[in-house]
Amino acid sequence: MNRLQATVLGVAAANIALVLLFPPYDSLSISRAGGQSFDAFYFVFGRHFNKVINTDLLMLALYWVLANAALGWLLLRNYGTSEPVMAPRTALVVLAVANLVLVVLFPPFENYASTLRFSGTYFDGFYFLFGDKWNRRIYVPLLYMEVLWIVINAALLWLLMREPQEEDDDF
Repeated sequence: MNRLQATVLGVAAANIALVLLFPPYDSLSISRAGGQSFDAFYFVFGRHFNKVINTDLLMLALYWVLANAALGWLLLRNYGTSEPVMAPRTALVVLAVANLVLVVLFPPFENYASTLRFSGTYFDGFYFLFGDKWNRRIYVPLLYMEVLWIVINAALLWLLMREPQEEDDDF
């Protein structure tokens, strides 16, 4: 394992820790007819009455982090040898752009009731942008969080993947 692969694993471990510390919660309806609806990301050790963890969204986030870590690991496997797959920062930019394209192609959508403004806005799911749900509204708060998280991780990795500076003996 080289230095950059260790950096990717460290950032992935930090992301997994944050995802597990602030999992997505669903709010339970107080009526019998109402179901669960996405509420927010709360601290896992806090008191959350009338809320349950949205395990589907939590697993999706964990799989996304693990898939990105595996891709980063594979792209950086030959770094430091004579034939690297690609430069580390180039691989980072490619992965960040690929993540942003996927987030835009499969954005979070609101449910049908919130589209008609019967109630507040609620997250419904991730659907293909040009699929059969294209008349629905995009759930903008979650989309902002996704894009912001990708940009923050890319910027952090960009800083951590710089080449070590060689000391000048003449000074």
